[in-house]
Amino acid sequence: MADYKIYGSISEFFQAIRLEIEQDFDFTIHPLDKLHGEPPTQSPLFRTNYYAFLLIADGKGHYTIDDQYFSVQAGSFYFTNPGHLKSFFIEENLKGYMITFTEAFLKIYFPVSVEQVFPFLYEKTTPVMQLPEEVFNDLAASLEVLERIYRTPSGFKRQIVSGQLVAFLYQTKELLQRYRTDSNPATRAAVISSAFQQLLQQNTLQLLQGKIETPWAVSDYADCLHLHRNHFSQTIKAETGKTAKQWIDEKISNEAKSLLKQSTDTTAQIAAKLGFSDNSNFSRFFKKMTGLSPTQYRQS
Repeated sequence: MADYKIYGSISEFFQAIRLEIEQDFDFTIHPLDKLHGEPPTQSPLFRTNYYAFLLIADGKGHYTIDDQYFSVQAGSFYFTNPGHLKSFFIEENLKGYMITFTEAFLKIYFPVSVEQVFPFLYEKTTPVMQLPEEVFNDLAASLEVLERIYRTPSGFKRQIVSGQLVAFLYQTKELLQRYRTDSNPATRAAVISSAFQQLLQQNTLQLLQGKIETPWAVSDYADCLHLHRNHFSQTIKAETGKTAKQWIDEKISNEAKSLLKQSTDTTAQIAAKLGFSDNSNFSRFFKKMTGLSPTQYRQS
């Protein structure tokens, strides 16, 4: 499978397709009718490092995730998680809202275990939900409030937005219990990728709880899944566009960001908690991943 481009933010993706979108931190909410220009509009195949949630009030189109096809219309609500190979086609101008955010943003402002509270954020594929009018209108009203907050200047905008985002994710969790439909049977590669993601969340949680001293290496995940390391690595790369090592490093980096912003632990304590042998190794890793030292990031 070709190695399609991975975008770290929605603004980066839109620049690539010669459109502009406003973004000043790792969260956005925008009305859909102001995003894509005149239909019909078709995107290239791409992957992202961010979550995208879409609520469709009007219009018509479809999108693909890996080898699965989903149609959308008025009343649709769906989301895509990082790592998918995806594309979209807009047949009739869409109206509604799109929210994007990164795992790092959510973890910084939501100190509870995201993996345990919102497990759907780590699943492979979730089909479109078709919502009843009253339910749809309630969700649309919540997003209207969230967009107004996002547009309003405030020294506490990120904190307020994050609180509203958490409320929105709880709404999504409830809707999934009521309106979720089954997707097509997963391929073997998709099953392996999903199992890896679940193990990655579990392993990281064990690390933070002090139950293990160091994060698992790629070979540990391959062994746990009873796969040869090369086959495991090739499968993850082909299925998600990123290597297993990249997924592991990004997960540790996101946890480090959250601890630096949310805790009063020293960088040495955070380094130890995340399984680094010493603070200097942690600092080099963090600088490589983010371009900032742990101290610079904490003060930013």
